[in-house]
Amino acid sequence: MSKWFKSVAVVAVVVAACGASQALAWGSHGHRLIGEEAMRALPAHLPSFLKTPQSIADVGEYSREPDRWRDAGFVHDSDRNSAHFIDLYDDGTTFAGTTMDNLPRTRADYDIAVVANGKKPWHAGYLPYAQIDAYQQVVKDMAYWRVLHYLEVREKDAAKRAWYKADRIRREQLMLRDIGVLSHYMGDSTNPMHLSIHYNGWDKDTANPQGFTSEKVHGPLESDFVSAHIKVVDVRSHMAAPVTCSAKIEVCMAEKIKRNFTQLVPVYELEKEGVFKLDDPAAQTGKGREFMAKLLGAGASDLRDVVVDAWRESKTMKVGYPGATYDDIVAGKVPDIYIYLRD
Repeated sequence: MSKWFKSVAVVAVVVAACGASQALAWGSHGHRLIGEEAMRALPAHLPSFLKTPQSIADVGEYSREPDRWRDAGFVHDSDRNSAHFIDLYDDGTTFAGTTMDNLPRTRADYDIAVVANGKKPWHAGYLPYAQIDAYQQVVKDMAYWRVLHYLEVREKDAAKRAWYKADRIRREQLMLRDIGVLSHYMGDSTNPMHLSIHYNGWDKDTANPQGFTSEKVHGPLESDFVSAHIKVVDVRSHMAAPVTCSAKIEVCMAEKIKRNFTQLVPVYELEKEGVFKLDDPAAQTGKGREFMAKLLGAGASDLRDVVVDAWRESKTMKVGYPGATYDDIVAGKVPDIYIYLRD
């Protein structure tokens, strides 16, 4: 038993270290900016409630949630703290011995591969799976909303219509929260330090021919500098044109992570130049500010795009049990839809 308790203690220290060093991408300010700007940029064909000032503000606040979950308890933290990152080697391979192009289909299989490769899952991180999980939850939210909205405006029975309305409102609240969680993980992936073994200074056990810092620069760069110098207009001006995911969501998410990973060395190059120093007025308005604004703009663009993708996919997502799509319900293929959804 003494060995067991020692093992638990070691794991607790490791989990705490991972959470402290890698779970704060962009800080509250940066995550709010990503969530709010993505929502403001949603196209007109999405539900109008998503674009109200209150909904935009709610998503901005909910974008902070996964960071606020920390220190909830050992089981909770040991599972969730590693959701904020994935450690990639310099050649882009994972601790599971795979690349982003051939990740195992599930997180469970990924963890098994990580262990088989002699590594610990809580060191490896599982950000791609957290992103996909959050995305699929938003698709499900939207699928229910589609159906409830359709039925509410057509229902003649007052009691049934009242239930549809109440459930639709609940679904809207859940959707905003779940988009916020998705926002957080999309934002995490646009910080290249959340995608590398060099997550808080260049790893001392690896080659460092360019002499990058090994100091703990993670927090000062992503939180202190961003909070002090990046504004709404900076993020908005660096958002890209909309992109539709035409492949499986796993492929599209992996492509975004691969793109963001290429920005790791530039971060360290700029840090070496000193452009992120808070006490240097010239640096604050030059390369450092521009670089961070581009990363945050990419995060807002990515979130906008995956929310639009989720809305499109929700039309074919089944709701209820054993499951019916929006088109099934519109076509009258579910005889008593009220009982089907409510019970």
